[in-house]
Amino acid sequence: MALCVARQLLGKEFSSATFIELNASDERGIETVRNQIKEYARLMGRRVIYLGESDNMTKDGQQALRRILEKTKMTVFILSGNFEHKFIKAIQSRCSLFRFKKIEEKDILRYLVKVCQKEEFKVDFKNKDIQTGFEQLVRDANGDLRYALNSLEKLVGENKEITPANVIGLRQPTMLKTAIQTALAGDFEKAKQIVEDEYIRLNFDSEIIFNDMYHALDEIKEREVKIRLYEKLGELERNIRLGGNPLIQMIAFTAFCWIAPHLQKKFPEARA
Repeated sequence: MALCVARQLLGKEFSSATFIELNASDERGIETVRNQIKEYARLMGRRVIYLGESDNMTKDGQQALRRILEKTKMTVFILSGNFEHKFIKAIQSRCSLFRFKKIEEKDILRYLVKVCQKEEFKVDFKNKDIQTGFEQLVRDANGDLRYALNSLEKLVGENKEITPANVIGLRQPTMLKTAIQTALAGDFEKAKQIVEDEYIRLNFDSEIIFNDMYHALDEIKEREVKIRLYEKLGELERNIRLGGNPLIQMIAFTAFCWIAPHLQKKFPEARA
């Protein structure tokens, strides 16, 4: 998107000299802002500076950047980041904010099929295992098309063929559904151990754990308990996005699963 904006703004002047891309996660301190970004912004002529992962910049670095934003007239800055709250208010107030929604599952699936056709992969989309596997792949992507494409690449075997065995073996089902059921049944210690083991096995990927926990809640029959757990899971995800330790939040959710069946009812019965 930054490239599209830069090409539109710069037109024929677009080049590596007028569109400058920096990873603010790597170059995130005040010295980089003062010595590198400031010098780029001082150059004559129009240019666009794109700072990827800007939410990882230090607060001192952001303060220094704020002053450059105020003084620069010929340079357009584009900042991208995952967590809005990590940007200081002074930066937020000087920028136009655009929020990008996650890509819908049906659109990701449609794009993966298009890639398979264009690359001439040998894949039988009528096969039930293939269908189920692709649906799981799309759910795991959680709106991230790049993740989905990387997963698709892992499926391609010899002779550009995607087999049911490859699809099924892409990711073994997690034990998170079992963990929730175990906690609800009253065995917190065992449930806690399962969550910790899965967190390590999944390479500390909290997004996969969120998705699997969410889908696991669909199968809970007790309406009151299900509502409480959905509510708590939303709170858990918010806490992690605000900087909370993912494992601590997951264990806290597991503990809530343990006590949820014993809490007094507070939600009204569904109307007929």
